[in-house]
Amino acid sequence: MEADARSFRLIACRELMASHPESLVISQQVEALEEALPDRPGVAVSFCRTLIETTCKTILIDRGQRPDDAWEAPKLIAETTKWLHLGIHDSGHTDPVLRSGAEKLLRGVNNIIDGVVEIRNAHGAAAHGSDAYAPMLDVRYAEIVARATDAVVGLLFKTHLNGSGKSVLARLRYGDHKDFNEWIDGDYGPFEVLETPLIASEALFRTDNSAYLAALSVFRQEQAAEAEADAAPVEIAQP
Repeated sequence: MEADARSFRLIACRELMASHPESLVISQQVEALEEALPDRPGVAVSFCRTLIETTCKTILIDRGQRPDDAWEAPKLIAETTKWLHLGIHDSGHTDPVLRSGAEKLLRGVNNIIDGVVEIRNAHGAAAHGSDAYAPMLDVRYAEIVARATDAVVGLLFKTHLNGSGKSVLARLRYGDHKDFNEWIDGDYGPFEVLETPLIASEALFRTDNSAYLAALSVFRQEQAAEAEADAAPVEIAQP
């Protein structure tokens, strides 16, 4: 069946879902939020804060941290951003203006979350004590909250993904370290089993994750050593 032309889609949230294809929690939250608009705005708003909190917890666990179940959105945001290196270019150079701007954006994230919570508590489908005949939340406000939520997820998760390529995360996804995969695939394979092509790096990741992780750690250590050697000053022999 073709998708409705009015179908509401959250781009950043879908990238999060694609990066965690085995997570039913994330996929259910994203799909439920999208499907709720425009006809069920209260349901959509109810999922916004939940999705932000799930994003933060996912990032923290990826980074080997254990979030406290009692932490709410503002605390989760604060703890998550400690592990995101803001204002750093691909070259490793830190841009102080970019860092300052990103930190201001994240402070704005907390304001967005406060607004999400306030609207959710007043108009969300799960709000307590609502009058049965109270007017439904205007769909325009529900869409604003949903778009803001998508922006928050995008800012946090994309920053997390961009940094993960330079460090070994506690929870790996195949594709996080493309340069390492290309290094393996350049030396091994491709293989074919029963007419099915197999990619060496993916086969190792799927069949022996511990061996993949160990090799990745060595690869990153060697890269760091080479970078340090290249950066060392060259001594010029005195005549």
